[in-house]
Amino acid sequence: MKALEGIKVIDLSKWLPGQYCGMMLGDFGAEVIKIDDIAGDNTRQFIPQKEKDMSYWHLALNRNKKGMAIDLRTEAGKSILHKLILTADVVLEGFRPGFMAKLGLDYETISKENPRLVYCSITGFGQTGKYKHKPAHDLNIVGLAGITSLDDVGSACVADIQVSALGGSMNAVSGILLALFARERTGRGQYVDVSLYNTALSMEATAVSSLWGCQETGAEPFGRIAHYYNIYKTKDGKYLTVGTIEPKFWQELCRLIGRDDLGNRQFDFAHGEELGQALAEVFLLKTQQEWLALIDDRDFCVTPVCSLAEALNSELTSESGMIGVRDEDIGEIKYLQPAIKLSATPGAIDRRAPRLGEHREEILKSLGYTAEEITRLKENHVI
Repeated sequence: MKALEGIKVIDLSKWLPGQYCGMMLGDFGAEVIKIDDIAGDNTRQFIPQKEKDMSYWHLALNRNKKGMAIDLRTEAGKSILHKLILTADVVLEGFRPGFMAKLGLDYETISKENPRLVYCSITGFGQTGKYKHKPAHDLNIVGLAGITSLDDVGSACVADIQVSALGGSMNAVSGILLALFARERTGRGQYVDVSLYNTALSMEATAVSSLWGCQETGAEPFGRIAHYYNIYKTKDGKYLTVGTIEPKFWQELCRLIGRDDLGNRQFDFAHGEELGQALAEVFLLKTQQEWLALIDDRDFCVTPVCSLAEALNSELTSESGMIGVRDEDIGEIKYLQPAIKLSATPGAIDRRAPRLGEHREEILKSLGYTAEEITRLKENHVI
């Protein structure tokens, strides 16, 4: 048994936030039906490709889902989606506000027919305000939310990790599960509004509270970077992360690098730049591996900065159980396993991502469509 067995999800999402959310629900047993446009999501075409219309992005994010393609510009297509939603526990969508209302399939309308429905919208800026219709991706969101300037010196960069998008996915999962839990008590579903911008702000909780505190008290802002909490370059051009926040770890570090004289100066912020430079000069004297050999099993927070390939090939990842391999009909595929480990109802990967429209007959038959009606829908390019 899985935690979400018996829960049916209609996944209308086209981009990372909704796709990842639907993936997580599917990993834990929900029946997730992914609805594509007739031409398929753009993400199917991303490089690299396993086969035509099956990008590795698609394989990663749409596993454990059934697939159907519908032309929602047609009345017959809207009728199919309407019938599907009436059978669902959850609808997940990422269109701009107002789009689903034009189809007559928004929460206010559809909840009158399916009052137990949990309806989740993931958008850039939520359902209200002058920004609600503006297009935006993660890079835009984190820039607006101040995340790209949280490194004390205002440096901005493009991260490989889409912070607000994945954070929004997880907020959507949490919101859906909260609404399903509330439904057990009230018998009614509800609307879940997830904004990537609000998500980004919420992830800055400690930075925001610190800023407000400094504004109120006049104290100097305390950034994340300090001489005892920073990244240092080694002789071979690699890096170490030094996170020696606790005094006992800082003092152990000072002994390791032969600078016992710095042991009582951890919080000498007046000379923080000087202390940081002292550490930087010492770390340049040895290679990363030489430092790691010295550190060995010492109990303090100094670790290597790994490339993604190094991280995936590490003993730590091997022991984590996070990498799985499945033999699919399109060849061997590696997957990242669900990160949440449940002892009694664990998640699992049971099916690859669907080909475009792969499960249309199965889904339509479950809604009562006959073979003749399905043939006619195909001929009319509705599905």
